Amino acid sequence: MNELTSIGLILLLALLAGHLVKVLRVPEVTGYILAGVALGPSLLGWLSQENLIALGALSEVALGLILFSVGSVFEFSLFRRIGRQVLVVTLIESGLAALVVSSGVLWLGQPWPVALLLGVIATATAPASTLMVIRECNSAGPLTDNLLGIIAVNNLLSIAMFGLLVAVIDLTLGLDGVSTLETLYRSGFWFVWQMIGSVALGYLVGLLLAGWSSQVTEGGENLILFAGSILLCVGVSRELSLSPLVASLAVGATMVNLAGRSRRLFDALSKTDPPFYAMFFVIAGAELDVARVPAMGMLGLVYIVGRAGGKLAGASIATWRLGLQPQVRTFLGFAIQAQAGLALGLTLAVNARYPQFAPVVTTVVLASVVIFEMVGPMSTRFALVQAGEAGQAKAPPPSVLPVEG
Repeated sequence: MNELTSIGLILLLALLAGHLVKVLRVPEVTGYILAGVALGPSLLGWLSQENLIALGALSEVALGLILFSVGSVFEFSLFRRIGRQVLVVTLIESGLAALVVSSGVLWLGQPWPVALLLGVIATATAPASTLMVIRECNSAGPLTDNLLGIIAVNNLLSIAMFGLLVAVIDLTLGLDGVSTLETLYRSGFWFVWQMIGSVALGYLVGLLLAGWSSQVTEGGENLILFAGSILLCVGVSRELSLSPLVASLAVGATMVNLAGRSRRLFDALSKTDPPFYAMFFVIAGAELDVARVPAMGMLGLVYIVGRAGGKLAGASIATWRLGLQPQVRTFLGFAIQAQAGLALGLTLAVNARYPQFAPVVTTVVLASVVIFEMVGPMSTRFALVQAGEAGQAKAPPPSVLPVEG
């Protein structure tokens, strides 16, 4: 099947699946993922591995758009209001999830690097599917505000924790034929480059976008500017071995704080990006290998239960200590269960850097992602609906941007 046929099939089946799951009161994103599983090599095989590789660039662009939208959470006025509590909750829920998973893996007799690597990967929460459910539910309120902040900060924290852990493992185990000083330099450089370099790139692209958007008033031109900026950001990130996730977050954060019309621009973008979201989740579903689930064994079960329980307990403890609203204390832990893109990215980094640990880490993470990516969006929707925040977002004005007739 050629790429154009694949894209057409993906979009049409995503639309069909989205309508079907609404009858079951299941999030559309779950329908997209299930459609991808059915189309992919795991079942029908209509989307081959070659198709998925060819469509990989589309997935990265879609993820860039998603993280760009999540970056709007870093608006100064909003972050001044909820920034401290978001940081505290993220640290506690991520730390407890990592602790529970690492302890369980050690208890099963795995080496400490494997236990810590799985613990760090367990901290990651999928921003894409979580944001998709928030949009679908049209939710607004304290839980939604905190959830958006947490999925933004969580990914930065996960990457930072992984970078620090890589430095510890490298220094402890050593690199073949490399001195301690050079090992420290290599590990430290990777961490700094991934974090500071990615933020710097996103800031520069955000400056370009914010400055240029003030000169553009026509709706179509704004969308061209958005698309070009995100493509540039993701492409340069790949070229320089930076993190597209962090860079795209930084673009959104820069844009929302520097462009006076940023909120209208974000609203305009949200009306045009559904096809990218649909393609992203169908492709993500097609890449899931459901055959790995039975193979994960007790180690995978410990990872799934430890991660889910750690995030639930951590979110509950943190929000209770901070005295947040009852609906936030009760339901936040259910809303942060999804896991996908970043966890897979960190797993690929483990494969490249530590081939001796890769088989165990890869089997556990890839199998558990199948579970979390199916159950996570439904858990998020449950939390938003039960908290009474679904359908509470204000509708944007009828004419968001002037469009040339």
